[in-house]
Amino acid sequence: MKKLLLFLVIAFSGILFACNKDNDDNKSQVEIPEGYSLLWADEFDGSELNTDYWQYETGDGTDYGLPAGWGNNEKQIYTSSSDNSGIENVGGVSSLAITAREDNSGGYTSARITTRDLISIRFGRLEIRAKLPEGQGVWPAIWMLGDNIDTIAWPGCGEIDFVEVLGHEPSVLYTTLHYTNGTNQKDNIQNVHQLPDGSFSDEYHTFTLDWTPDSLKWSLDAQQVFQTSIEADMKEFLRSFYLILNVAVGGNWPGDPDGTTVFPQTMYIDFVRLFSKDDLQVPASPPLNIEEETVGQIIEPNIGDNAIREGFTELGNLDVLSYGGGGEPLVLTSETAIDGDLSLVFDFPGGNWGGAYIELAAAKNLGNYAYLKFSLNKPSSLVNAEIKLESPTTNAIVFLEDYTGLPVAEGFVEYTIPLADFTGLDLTQITIPFAIWNPKGAYQNFVAATVLIDNVYFSD
Repeated sequence: MKKLLLFLVIAFSGILFACNKDNDDNKSQVEIPEGYSLLWADEFDGSELNTDYWQYETGDGTDYGLPAGWGNNEKQIYTSSSDNSGIENVGGVSSLAITAREDNSGGYTSARITTRDLISIRFGRLEIRAKLPEGQGVWPAIWMLGDNIDTIAWPGCGEIDFVEVLGHEPSVLYTTLHYTNGTNQKDNIQNVHQLPDGSFSDEYHTFTLDWTPDSLKWSLDAQQVFQTSIEADMKEFLRSFYLILNVAVGGNWPGDPDGTTVFPQTMYIDFVRLFSKDDLQVPASPPLNIEEETVGQIIEPNIGDNAIREGFTELGNLDVLSYGGGGEPLVLTSETAIDGDLSLVFDFPGGNWGGAYIELAAAKNLGNYAYLKFSLNKPSSLVNAEIKLESPTTNAIVFLEDYTGLPVAEGFVEYTIPLADFTGLDLTQITIPFAIWNPKGAYQNFVAATVLIDNVYFSD
């Protein structure tokens, strides 16, 4: 393992270094472009996935610090089962197969395979030959995230979407960068390319990313489809990334499967090849500036205590996190309060999905309680919102419009929600005891709203 990582680091400095025998065998099969040297390749010619290169990320995302649904309201559960991934021969082509399936309960399973902590990519030419699935709600992706994602939240870590296809548009290729710009805002650069005929599910295509310290260039079957410069506020793309291969089902972007969607659906990867450009002058990685490269704000520790009822210590230590696709709120405090000196504020910008939530330092058993109680001071334009609770393996949502609050003081309204209404929630392992997502108006549009939250507690 250490030998492979050492090979990559040294090779990026322009020095070739012998790797292990499996990688040497792969080299003999690869046509190396002129002016390049091979760093790493996986031809998927073996009988099983090479765990020196790849690992699985499983579950619904909550094990990785994301809201259930991998932050996108996706519907699949990722597994390491051979039902969802393996090496297959497709028309004489030995390929990695990632398969999304519908299970007996009407849910979905799939696989998400990454090089995280195994192989890092920083500049060079990445070449992948793949055949992609199709169908409403099917979302194949070949993409990368910054190795520093545990240090700085997305998109400050950077995201390179090498290949994305929405299943209901099987002939359309999306290539995208996500990053934090110079004004601490989420930013993206996206290109859309339409195949002149056919779809990406008809046959294999070769996708190429040429990445230098100055630019990124995407090509399809050796024809350039998009190029963008790396500007001064795009330092994310001067650091190292890891590779992700997955097939998602549903989500905010593709929408959910419908009656036209046929399962199973499989993405086939013939090979993954990484080349270094000869004589490329590789700069040192720029130092990370958390404040400069974090979106919006750095939320102060213990700010969530202002929402919890004074004297209610059952929840222990907690943090507040904000997340979304542009509709995530600023997290503040207000002197308008009904319990203690301050209330917690979620200031939603509207216009897109997003939310914020209280997360516990350790899971708590709240199974002895019958009700969640909280008080909100909100504008009348906010008609509905999702109130969500989560455990490591379950989550449940109720809608604010289904409950009538009791006016208390300072413009606050107290809500009492039976915990039984959070259907399917494991109350014995609660990690997120309160969250507000997606405030909407009378026409189900995302609305801008400043919401004050106070006196949150659980009762018998």
